[in-house]
Amino acid sequence: MRGGSSERLVVRPSRRRGETRAKLTRYITVILATLLGGGGSALLFLVPLYADPALSALAADFDPVPAECVTERRDDRLGLDNCTWASCREGCTSDAYKCTQLHVKYKAHAEEWRPAVLFVNIKGCGYPPAVDCENFTTSYGYVGARYPCFWSRADTSVVVPRWSRGEQVATVTRTLAVPLFLSGCAGIGLCALHCECKPRRRRRPPRRPPRLPTLSPDDTSVYRLA
Repeated sequence: MRGGSSERLVVRPSRRRGETRAKLTRYITVILATLLGGGGSALLFLVPLYADPALSALAADFDPVPAECVTERRDDRLGLDNCTWASCREGCTSDAYKCTQLHVKYKAHAEEWRPAVLFVNIKGCGYPPAVDCENFTTSYGYVGARYPCFWSRADTSVVVPRWSRGEQVATVTRTLAVPLFLSGCAGIGLCALHCECKPRRRRRPPRRPPRLPTLSPDDTSVYRLA
């Protein structure tokens, strides 16, 4: 009986350690899987709303020196065919049946006046509170309004009232780098827990014993008995 009781005392701590390790692995797996799923969902949500407009604004290559803008004409249009574009639209995914189009002229670097269209941003749309089309139209939508604007060097017929390259770079960094970093760390952690991520060592083939030199008939004659 003593031997049996001593064996039980030895086995129980090892079982408890194994159960504790399994529970800890399960909890860590749930946390890492949540981070991985959350990072992927954040990318699906943030890329079209924030990253894509910021990347498009960077690609437009706006001049950092503001130009002088004057609103020349305002068109309030109705109908899907007439609203192929709008200076400001709340919601980038829905079709616009009512739109306001602002035509302006601008002078940059003491050059001649150029015609252009005014957008609230490079996409011409957005979501509150970042984009407020009512305030935008009130500020820039009357003929003769003067204000600083930024013109696109990629498309000289497009101007926007606000532009900051550092702000756009920060937006791309927040919306892409952070979710990708969290997803990458979670994926590496799951791989380390449940997969053999280390490369396997190749087994060396067993060494063959050295071959004995073959003896000629003359050499073997030495070992013959006389």
